[in-house]
Amino acid sequence: MKQILILGNIITMDENKPRARAVVAAEGKIVYVGGEEAARRLCGDDAAVLDYGDNYVYPGFLEAHCHPGGAGARAIGQANLLPGKSIDEYVQIVADYVAANPGKELYTGANWQERDRMPDARDLDAVCPDAPVVLQTGDGHSMWLNTAALERFGIDQACAEKWGPAVVRVREDGTPTGYISEGPVFDIMKAITYTREQMKEFLLWFQDFMLSMGFTGAYDAGYEVFNAEELAAFAELDAEGKLKMQITGGMMTADNSDTPEDDAERIAQTAARLNSDHLRVIGAKGFSDGVVEAHTAWLKEEYADQPGYTGVKRWSDHEKMVRLLKALDAHGLNIHVHTIGDGASGFMIDAIEEAQAATGNYDMRNALAHLHVVDPADRARIADNNIVACVGLMWSNASGIAYQQEIKYLGSGRVKDTYPGRSIIDLGGVVVNHSDYPVAPAVGVPLGVYMSVLRATPTFPEDTRRNVEVEGMPRMDALRGMTTNVAYMWHAEDRMGSLSIGKLANMAVFDKNFLEDDIEDIAWARCLATIVDGEQVYVIGSGGPVGPSMEDIIAAG
Repeated sequence: MKQILILGNIITMDENKPRARAVVAAEGKIVYVGGEEAARRLCGDDAAVLDYGDNYVYPGFLEAHCHPGGAGARAIGQANLLPGKSIDEYVQIVADYVAANPGKELYTGANWQERDRMPDARDLDAVCPDAPVVLQTGDGHSMWLNTAALERFGIDQACAEKWGPAVVRVREDGTPTGYISEGPVFDIMKAITYTREQMKEFLLWFQDFMLSMGFTGAYDAGYEVFNAEELAAFAELDAEGKLKMQITGGMMTADNSDTPEDDAERIAQTAARLNSDHLRVIGAKGFSDGVVEAHTAWLKEEYADQPGYTGVKRWSDHEKMVRLLKALDAHGLNIHVHTIGDGASGFMIDAIEEAQAATGNYDMRNALAHLHVVDPADRARIADNNIVACVGLMWSNASGIAYQQEIKYLGSGRVKDTYPGRSIIDLGGVVVNHSDYPVAPAVGVPLGVYMSVLRATPTFPEDTRRNVEVEGMPRMDALRGMTTNVAYMWHAEDRMGSLSIGKLANMAVFDKNFLEDDIEDIAWARCLATIVDGEQVYVIGSGGPVGPSMEDIIAAG
């Protein structure tokens, strides 16, 4: 049995043995955690040695909510609008992309954001009049289409009347402007096809990118939300021995599905067929609302800039949600739901509370994702019902265009009290931190720790803190939110999340001590190496995908 000896300053995240100098792995599992002398005696002279000196070894980090296929597509398959700062600049980026890629049947891009004025199809027609152009916002909930795309995907006056002006924006004559949100956006995503091989290429890019940052596991927040081929592509990579990360995820359910029992059965059958050592389906993924920046988040109180309007209610049928939760429970599954507004999270807590009272199972570990606006009264209910709070803490800084939109749409009072973290922990809840990559470019372990603690932008922290006095976390809780708590959410605490005997030998090596080093240095920490199943799969300087720089992240807001 080949053994591997890992040496360094080891932070185990195991409460029974929090620090060590050595880990021994064999056949992909940890067989020893402790001192170097005992580890060397155990290993013998023929063991492979990975000596990281005085650097810090952590459990492999776990991304609690992201979109792997979309990340790969945005990186290598689409126009990237992130550098743009205005509608005109976005149009120029598209013009350059079309010129560099002539003759494409369809042009796609992502990462634009409403800046100086509302987008219009005519802007894009000026640079690409013939082929459809489909541009997604960074958050994924809105699109900007040219006239050819409007025609191709049936976004016409009848469509606008069906969805309403909050979803399909129209001109004075009732014709669509080319700016759409929510339902028709996800319909178009399903209609844009990629081959299985393209999806595998996108997923391998994502895997290499995440490994380079110390992540050894990720939750795919809706295997089909980007493309119907994504789960099958993951399964093929798994069968080919190319899937190194632990990929866990949920399968999509339609809004207010009329067949919740059938949905749960379908998910259970897929899980039984595909679940393996590296790939797992653990439940359903749903949407209860949209996003604040598109005026589609479901709020309990009206938008500050639109009196009387409270947003878009996607899954809003209480009886059908309770049926789905009961059916999922019967199969040993759970649910992970997009809930941006307090109306959406309140709706989901009501449904989970009723379903769990009926089944008696309070260990489903259902998750509410994003939790941008959360009623203070609902935070205790999240904890009481053992709901995992999957919070976008890397969006909690008070800076950038997104923050200015929040103030305009929500008002300064609600904005201050958004993205709760410590308040839920103090009430006994479980909080995990997610990036939602590539919905926003903010991703990475150091940034995740920094923003959980300080809730600020690293380059000018004093001016960008948001409610850190109430919601800023202790550093250990920040680390739990990307390790042990995520493993708990996945019902996988026996396999990952800490460096303990019997668990997977998945580790990440950084040049900073996230628990003790100066907090202002932590955001700039470097991942030096990543270990999966006892094998070093990444070492700094070895090449591979490069994500957005800190400057890109800050500029994007």
